[in-house]
Amino acid sequence: MRHIIGVDLGGTNIKTALVAPEGKIIKKYEISTQAKKGTKTIINNIISSIKHVQQGKITGIGIGSPGPLDYKKGVATNPVNLPFKNTPLRRIIQNKFELPTYLDNDANCLALAEAVFGQGKKYENVIGITLGTGLGGGIVINKKIYHGRTNAAELGHMTINYDGPKSRCGNNGCIETHVAARGIISIYNKKSNPYLIYKLALQGDKKAIETYKKMGYYLGIGLANIICALDPDIIIIGGKISNSWKFFSKTMNDIVKKRYFAKPCPIVKSKLKEAGILGAAALVLENK
Repeated sequence: MRHIIGVDLGGTNIKTALVAPEGKIIKKYEISTQAKKGTKTIINNIISSIKHVQQGKITGIGIGSPGPLDYKKGVATNPVNLPFKNTPLRRIIQNKFELPTYLDNDANCLALAEAVFGQGKKYENVIGITLGTGLGGGIVINKKIYHGRTNAAELGHMTINYDGPKSRCGNNGCIETHVAARGIISIYNKKSNPYLIYKLALQGDKKAIETYKKMGYYLGIGLANIICALDPDIIIIGGKISNSWKFFSKTMNDIVKKRYFAKPCPIVKSKLKEAGILGAAALVLENK
């Protein structure tokens, strides 16, 4: 049996694994990205992590990276939290290991992982959303990532409040400014972080609970817009903030039902572990 290598490249850590075609992680290795040391160090760390898990016959290597990037050329153009500048990452890794190599946006990889191995595997049209520092999104149709011209599924930058707070992209009122980390902190209106607010909610703190309800309200508006545009079979939500599901999901679903004119698709919480690695590995399956 031929296996796949999946690389989840982050600003802090690189997670790499040998993955069976059915999604079982056979061998895993994690190393610090060391982004501050520059491009050469990061590439050497990627190579080192691949060597640690490489064994037997390998079909190919998939890499999920923060964007922006040019997935067609395999070039990391100017990723968030990484010092790459038009770095031909796919070619470098492909030449080093003499294996087919694929590179894509990490949010796309998360969505692909859900579509191939997760709660979306029985469906044709899947949307994956990750909630963390920002809101990342991916659209998968028939187990293939939908890229549009290049940058489809930048769902976090859809405007839901045209005169709302300024987003890091420069626009006002993007959905991620209301439902990701900064948005939750802003709603709570105190210096804190989403994890501490979540812990307070677990302890019954009314302000923390209301914060997540309001976040669910904004998320519901965004999801209703997505469903109006794409009418997917399922939406799957992951990322660290999805751990607060019990506090925001009811409001979220209520708003979606209120704002969508028909019966909406299921909206569920991700159950996948290591979705970044699995999504990167699934890039190889997608391109077979």
